[in-house]
Amino acid sequence: MSIKKLNPIKNSILKFFTDFFQNTKTPKGLSLQSDQPLTILITRPNHRLGNQLLFTPLIRELELRFPNATIDIVVNGNLSFILFSEFDSIRTIYNLPKKPFNNILKYIKKATQMMSKKYDLAIAGEEGSNSSKIFVKLSRSRNKIYDSGECIENKPTHISKKPIYSFLKYIDPAIDLKDYTYPQLSIKLTEDEIKQGNTILNGLFNNQKETICIYTFATGRKCHSKEWWSGVYDAMKKEFTNYNILEMLPIENVSQIDFDSVHFYSKDLREIAAVIENCSLFFGADSGMMHLSAATNTPTIGLFNVTKPKIYAPYGNKNLFIDTNTTQVDEIINQIKAVTV
Repeated sequence: MSIKKLNPIKNSILKFFTDFFQNTKTPKGLSLQSDQPLTILITRPNHRLGNQLLFTPLIRELELRFPNATIDIVVNGNLSFILFSEFDSIRTIYNLPKKPFNNILKYIKKATQMMSKKYDLAIAGEEGSNSSKIFVKLSRSRNKIYDSGECIENKPTHISKKPIYSFLKYIDPAIDLKDYTYPQLSIKLTEDEIKQGNTILNGLFNNQKETICIYTFATGRKCHSKEWWSGVYDAMKKEFTNYNILEMLPIENVSQIDFDSVHFYSKDLREIAAVIENCSLFFGADSGMMHLSAATNTPTIGLFNVTKPKIYAPYGNKNLFIDTNTTQVDEIINQIKAVTV
């Protein structure tokens, strides 16, 4: 039996144990001054672009609450060095190998390095992740947050908001979060990066029109068919004649509209984000690229046909999601209009 087939069994066993983990506090709890130089650990051992971007709101919340804190993160792979390069608060990135069993010695070395340091606070970047909670458990932290505990009042469902909710309820159980404004995703593009993105965009279109960026790819069932994209793309070309339409290509260099539109390909995620930053709208399927767009200031429309938008949809700004299982092309066009106006 392959390791992949054993994953559901492994996850069930781990969940049984991690469900017993409870938030812990020192006798003094977290009654610390906001200007103190705290050391904080965030654990989210996952290599996917979207999953790493989805805990950037937590980093931003911690920076807001504790501006002099330093933050270490536990992730998989090397993407984090690119995504978090402009976060001054980030000190150490424990980049575990994407395939632990193929690189067990490196995995143990990184984990041991993390466990050798003391922290004032450790937070699971995703309460539904067994590995996130296990690394919090293994950390030498005075205060550990696995989830929201017994706090359920006004608890958000979005994956980016949940660890922030847990953190805020941990430091102040009486806090009212009913109308709380949660930070958005961000990779903190620099002014130079944004200017370079504008230069690239101007080089692709020799006009003064604003640009709508589309992303037609996604993994597995989240990828809409060529027939679906053909109908939507044709409607967009007819309706938005005052806009350029740019297709952002995935690393696989494929297109569901057969490269019919002007397109851009890059392996540099920050360069891609900078180009999106200079567009008027991003329109694409639920994917890491959608979350990358949500980490810019460009309004983002996410297309959902499989995953739950309440958990993964882009929020804030003018961002919204469209359920493509129930929404027809004409209504999709109307929703794009509402965002671009």
